[in-house]
Amino acid sequence: MKNKGFTLIELMVVIAIIGILASVALPQYSKYIQRSELVDPLAMAAVIREDVTTFYLEQGRFPSNNEEAGIPASKFLIGNRVTGIVVDVGAIHISLGNKASVPLQGTILTFRPAVVTGSPGSPIAWLCGYDQPVAGMQAMGKNKTTVPKDILPSSCKELKY
Repeated sequence: MKNKGFTLIELMVVIAIIGILASVALPQYSKYIQRSELVDPLAMAAVIREDVTTFYLEQGRFPSNNEEAGIPASKFLIGNRVTGIVVDVGAIHISLGNKASVPLQGTILTFRPAVVTGSPGSPIAWLCGYDQPVAGMQAMGKNKTTVPKDILPSSCKELKY
């Protein structure tokens, strides 16, 4: 009589393989979730960037604070994952918190305007996080980004080719 089925060793090998795959996939999934949490701050920054750009085009300089930029005070610029937004010499500093995951709690994501050196009438480019301006452009304001680099979108990292 021939027994049909799996041996204990075969079952243990399958469970070990599933465990290895799960241990590799779980951290990547966690980072994916954290990256998706940056959608809300990125959307809020897009609105504020328009106000800063308008101020620059009208005044020929960047606003030094929220009031000059024509936006509410930081404590009124909140969202599900945003605890406040501060404009400082054109740079936009977004404080993360509220419903953000633990690695993002208390971190900051900065957007800085970059202008063409010697040509104030040229269009403004925006730099996210650790991104650096290209040759011939100068970033305005200070980068205060503290969001971990591995969570940031690729457009917010300084890429080296």
